[in-house]
Amino acid sequence: MFTDEKWSSSKNWFIAAVFWIIIGMSMGLLTATKQIWPELLNNRWTTYGHVRSAHVMLVIYAWLSMAYVGSMFYMIPKLAKTKVYSEKLGNFALVFYNIVILEGFFALLFGQTEVIEYGEFPLWVDVQLLVAIGLVAYNLFKTVGRRKEKMLYVSLWYFLGSLLWLPLTWIVGNFPAQWIPSGVQQGLMGWFLGHNAIGLWMTTVGVGQIYYLLPKLTGRPLYSHQLSMIGFWAIATFYVWNGPHHLMNGPIPGWISKAGVIPSIVLLIPVWAVLANFWGTMKGSWSQTRTSVPLRFTVAGTIFYLFACLQGPLQALPSVSSVIKFTHWTVGHAHMGPFGAFSFTSFAAIYYILPKIVGREMFSKRAMEAHFWFSTVGFLVFAFSLWIAGVVQGFAWIEGVPFLQTVLMMEPYVQGRAIGGTMMYVAQFFLAWNMYKTIKLAKLEKKQQAQQQAATA
Repeated sequence: MFTDEKWSSSKNWFIAAVFWIIIGMSMGLLTATKQIWPELLNNRWTTYGHVRSAHVMLVIYAWLSMAYVGSMFYMIPKLAKTKVYSEKLGNFALVFYNIVILEGFFALLFGQTEVIEYGEFPLWVDVQLLVAIGLVAYNLFKTVGRRKEKMLYVSLWYFLGSLLWLPLTWIVGNFPAQWIPSGVQQGLMGWFLGHNAIGLWMTTVGVGQIYYLLPKLTGRPLYSHQLSMIGFWAIATFYVWNGPHHLMNGPIPGWISKAGVIPSIVLLIPVWAVLANFWGTMKGSWSQTRTSVPLRFTVAGTIFYLFACLQGPLQALPSVSSVIKFTHWTVGHAHMGPFGAFSFTSFAAIYYILPKIVGREMFSKRAMEAHFWFSTVGFLVFAFSLWIAGVVQGFAWIEGVPFLQTVLMMEPYVQGRAIGGTMMYVAQFFLAWNMYKTIKLAKLEKKQQAQQQAATA
């Protein structure tokens, strides 16, 4: 299990990630279905609150984070022109990380939670998860320390920054909150973790993936290294101040709300930097999206990233927040980054990296196509159902429509959400099946080659 085989860490983190996306999204589908049939699986472990918490934490810290680590165990050595510092340590960290995630999953189902968005695991799980993250960061920093390439490419800046920011965010967001009195202060601390888990982990590793994949998949150099560095330092400087905008129109001092709005708007700078680089690098390469599924996933993920970043500052404005806050709109927006943008870039990373690790092409191009279209169409159905529902719901509340009547008004929209969510869920089985067949056939082909070489020796 703790093998030192080349690229085994990257491959095994990817395999675990795909296992957890199936589990995590099954929790999400159950959450969506319970909004139509509230009595479905209604027992003490699978109440709406337990299942919804498990869905959020598994999708972010199991699926997406493991896919990120799998990507970094391949991309960082490639960019540094060296090998992974310790494949054994990478595989040990994977086993430990999965044990911790499993503990957190069952803790949530049994009702143990800190009630912090994106930080729901209880403290005893938080401590173990921090150790697991530390092991990964140590291994990858040691890898960079042994680099033979002097230049630090932009993806390395994003990856190394993320490996520092995640544990710091985890510590500040989880541990002091245990001793702070409940109320406004705890809410602000909670959203420090919630927003920075998005901005200083999900976003930064995902953007690092985009900067690595675009030149590789198009065969063109990155449009501007300087522009990418402007984006990196803008995120590093301003993202950490955004948490208070989640409490807009809430019981917090006005100056704190405004302090959260201003950096939200300033963050359009790194978005512009990523998009300018994206369009510049893609120039003359758009036709490749017809044949390259990994490139198509990267392009779609980048476009979803753009829309997520346009929605964010817009929602931070008090007038807009007064309509959509606490409505279904927020749920649609919350899925744009983790699924629409950065799950897509992670799918692209898996389809690009796995064939290079195992030594053969993906087993089925049709399965890749099905994965892309089910994911894309499903997400659009899912998101637009929730965005329309949120606007209808928000204005109904402002007009004083009785609350229970607004709940009944949402029925067609939550059905649309469940249909879109089912398509997104089914899509992941194409990925899992394709990965299984690819790895299995690669092992068989290597075994046959070894037998032929032995026979001719």
